Amino acid sequence: MKIFRIEMGEPGLLEELIKAPLVRRAPGPGEVEVKIRSVGLNFREVLKALGVYPGDLRAAGTPVTFDGDLAGRIVAVGEGVEGLRAGDDVVGTGRSVLASHATLPVHLVARKPSALTWDEAATIPIAFMTAQYALHRAGRIQTGERMLIHAAAGGVGLAAVMLAKRAGAEIFATAGRPEKREYLRSLGIRHVMDSRSLKFADEVMEANGGEGVDLVLNSLAGEFLTKSIGVLREFGRFLEIGRKDIYEDAALRLFPFRRNLSFHAIDLQPMDPAGLAALLAETLEPFTNGRLSPLPFQRFGIDEVKDAIRTMRRALHIGRSLSEWMERRAMVRPNSPAHPFVTGRSARTRSRSSAWAAAFRARILPSSSGV
Repeated sequence: MKIFRIEMGEPGLLEELIKAPLVRRAPGPGEVEVKIRSVGLNFREVLKALGVYPGDLRAAGTPVTFDGDLAGRIVAVGEGVEGLRAGDDVVGTGRSVLASHATLPVHLVARKPSALTWDEAATIPIAFMTAQYALHRAGRIQTGERMLIHAAAGGVGLAAVMLAKRAGAEIFATAGRPEKREYLRSLGIRHVMDSRSLKFADEVMEANGGEGVDLVLNSLAGEFLTKSIGVLREFGRFLEIGRKDIYEDAALRLFPFRRNLSFHAIDLQPMDPAGLAALLAETLEPFTNGRLSPLPFQRFGIDEVKDAIRTMRRALHIGRSLSEWMERRAMVRPNSPAHPFVTGRSARTRSRSSAWAAAFRARILPSSSGV
């Protein structure tokens, strides 16, 4: 089936995930149709597949479709579209893009940096847009500041690591699995802690003489969130990208905010089209001139989407999980030496990851503080 989309009838039942026929829609005014070559899955799609995403607003009886980041080629443009035409290679984000084709608002796509492959480009949009907005627009990160990044081996986490390093900040990072913490250390991060233990807060304070950090990028919930606020020093900025406590309307103790702290809930969805287009362009610019490189990724074929969701659910991935379906190229299986990453504890896997990390560190984490 060459014209399709991935959908499931009942959330929570991965067995119902199928490759269904797709009726292509011609682009209307301000839209483009893209033939998709690679899609980066965000964790929100895992929650949708499991039936636990609190923001699911589907009408009753409609199938679950999957949003995400995409790279592909424009095959048609609608009225009023300027700067892009059929045949242009683009990168972007959108709804129901886990498919062979998608028709999207033009402000959600931009020209793909020519040096990047489809897969590399699909690792970028939401992860780097979120990190860019959080660190630079909300967090106003400055050279010499300290930053705690939770879940730093994930997509947004690694994007934040890159941006914080380029800004000249000292990085404190957490991850939930030993192999992920090993991976972060291999990138040159000295302060790496366990995101599944509340001891991280004491370890952060001990590492900097009790002074605390200037920024926290948080995706943890409950007492972990409270502890994270507690490690901020005067004028600290708390950057919340998790949704659990927000959707559950959890209480937030305000006493720590007497120290001129600020709390920012980061959500790109409400941004207006012009704002999203500007943020996407701002995010892609360092990739166009080679100052940033894409995230590590694990590739799954179109018939392995269930495996991708299971891998992300178990938090086994580092960076991004991608689905790709280019007929002209054979699929690379997970753990292929061509794209090493950590999903297990074997010495061979760790060795490949260490070798990849050395190249990653050299290419992606330059010592320059330029933004």
